[in-house]
Amino acid sequence: MRQKITSKQFEFARLIAEEHITSSDAYRRAYKPNPLAKNKSIHEMACRVLTNIKVQSMIRSIQIKRAEQNKMREIRREEFVLNNLAKEAIHADNANSRIKALELLGKSISLFSGKYKKNNKSNFTTQGETILELKSKLKKLIYDKD
Repeated sequence: MRQKITSKQFEFARLIAEEHITSSDAYRRAYKPNPLAKNKSIHEMACRVLTNIKVQSMIRSIQIKRAEQNKMREIRREEFVLNNLAKEAIHADNANSRIKALELLGKSISLFSGKYKKNNKSNFTTQGETILELKSKLKKLIYDKD
């Protein structure tokens, strides 16, 4: 028969996972031991609860759920900011505001990072440059054969 986690075990796990407190402090808050209990005894009891597989599983479960919630909150905030920047880029009263909004939108997708920067060198060459390049390659081919 599978036993469920007790309310005190759940509170102990929650305190550790969400509030990041020590196991001894979590034990004090969840189990409310006798105020005269020694720290050593509380520590031993906290360790005993912490080694319980159900409690460990609950701690991991709470941490995973919390991480997912944080990620979703981050995504919602990012969408909010990007949507409002897009609106600002189109509907702002002055050109400076529109330009700044477009700049921030561009930065959000790394538009201005090194991989998108163009080289100073043009991809187009003149006829003379092409002829010189071909002559150079031909000389290399001819002289490398020998």
